[in-house]
Amino acid sequence: MKYVKRSAWGARYGRGPTSITPSAGGVAVHYEGGGRLTGKPHSTCAPRVRSIESFHVNGRGWQGIAYNLLVCEHGYVFEGRGLGRRSAAQGSNTGNQNYYAVCALIGDKDPASGALLNGIRDAIDYLRSKGAGRAIKPHRAFVSTSCPGSALNGWVSKGAPRPGGKPSPGKPAPSKPSPAPKWPGRYLRYTTGKALIRGADVKQWQQRMRARGWSLDADGVYGPRSADVCRDFQREKRLAADGVVGPDTWRAAWSAPVT
Repeated sequence: MKYVKRSAWGARYGRGPTSITPSAGGVAVHYEGGGRLTGKPHSTCAPRVRSIESFHVNGRGWQGIAYNLLVCEHGYVFEGRGLGRRSAAQGSNTGNQNYYAVCALIGDKDPASGALLNGIRDAIDYLRSKGAGRAIKPHRAFVSTSCPGSALNGWVSKGAPRPGGKPSPGKPAPSKPSPAPKWPGRYLRYTTGKALIRGADVKQWQQRMRARGWSLDADGVYGPRSADVCRDFQREKRLAADGVVGPDTWRAAWSAPVT
């Protein structure tokens, strides 16, 4: 990923509030809008990001640029509010609370280039690796708007695949069930204020969930992220969503089809 930090593009204002729960949602895709904006050298991209930031702060009265990340037509990912920050872009409290905002620096008359789509996909995968949920939605899913335009909206509706038809990381193709290894015999759970459960069985389950496409470190420690992934998986498979890996959830991790 070609990542441009705030200091590199010349951010002048704050980042906005830290209250966000992206694991409950995922990523929302936007565009800059306003006719044709592409076909310019990369040297013009950082000034455009600064201009957006200035408008959002001085024109809208927001604490910082609305988007968490921005992507230019050349495939560079600009750090906006960044990680762990509630966006101001979705137009709804739920959307801003549960979704990171990624803005494509193109207009409503511009085509979406391969470099741009790869850059957006890099941004999505990066946010997922840092705890964002699996959902990818267009801005228009939250409020009545034409954003992110017909080209990006169609691409998002297909799951935001990388150009060339390659499978998107974090979104595995459906697979056949495989036999589950024997349940190790202890319940894996996370309880606030109590010692974390550690061990080879934790790591084995985490590795299996990663293989299924879930964003999770296989560190052998059953912490809050493991419990969140467990609950989401249980809801997907219509199991009791208690965040505890018992025999049924363990078995489903191997035997239930990947969807």
